[in-house]
Amino acid sequence: MSSLACHSTRDIASLIPQRPPIMMVESFTYEDAQHCHSELTIGEDNIFVDPNGRLAEEGILEHIAQTAAAYIGYCRKLAGEEVNMGYIGDIKRCVISAPMPVVGDVLCTNIQIMSQVGNITMISAETTVAGRTVVTCRMKLAN
Repeated sequence: MSSLACHSTRDIASLIPQRPPIMMVESFTYEDAQHCHSELTIGEDNIFVDPNGRLAEEGILEHIAQTAAAYIGYCRKLAGEEVNMGYIGDIKRCVISAPMPVVGDVLCTNIQIMSQVGNITMISAETTVAGRTVVTCRMKLAN
């Protein structure tokens, strides 16, 4: 598979089933069969932002899941299949570092595909803000 970069809502919407206001991926890059990257600038209107302008931990985990979903969606499109709804099956080894990002910060997420069996994908993820690791985890997704 070749490298792919999506930098518009329309392009990303072709890879994941989520739509605004729950869409948590702003740009997506498929690097190779084992790696992808995404970014999201945290907006004031983000549904995971608290009244103090901080992004909730659940928002970062949703961002990671949608990054993995974009990878899965891209692979499905290449195979001539439809992009479908998936779900998080498990989260392990999750480390969340304070402080949480705020409105205006950019989440940068790198994902490594650990394994894929049938409709189950296991990933390892790291999300950073300005070079500081905010979350690392392993996540199992089913689609």
